Amino acid sequence: MAMPEAIQWSECLARERPGRRVLLAVVIVALAAAVGMAAREWFVGALAAVGLAAVTAEGWAGCRCTVDGHGIVRAGPFRRRHLAWSSVAAFTVQEAGATFARPSGRGAISFHIAGIACSDRARVQQALHAWQAWWLASHAALGATHHG
Repeated sequence: MAMPEAIQWSECLARERPGRRVLLAVVIVALAAAVGMAAREWFVGALAAVGLAAVTAEGWAGCRCTVDGHGIVRAGPFRRRHLAWSSVAAFTVQEAGATFARPSGRGAISFHIAGIACSDRARVQQALHAWQAWWLASHAALGATHHG
């Protein structure tokens, strides 16, 4: 089976609900203020705010996603995750998104269809199904080679 065309898109879970960004900002400020007051040091509160913002950045700032012949990439504002095809042990595509997992199950990369612009969802879903079919066929061929 021929390898599908590479696909790239942006994903942001707060895209359709801008109120989520406001709510997240309020929660981050409240938690950072609480940490600062508990520590009796505003600098500690500021560090907590930066840390919380970094940890949640993919949800409010979004990320770029790519599936190509090299593997899967999810690149957010503060971190980039890559998974080579040779490291993929499980690949599922569902209505809500797709997940690529390592044999250990740790370090999985997930995509969320709700975070993709409405105009791109069908294109991305179709491409993910094509990549899944290719991956399944590749795994079946690999298994036949090892057992044959």
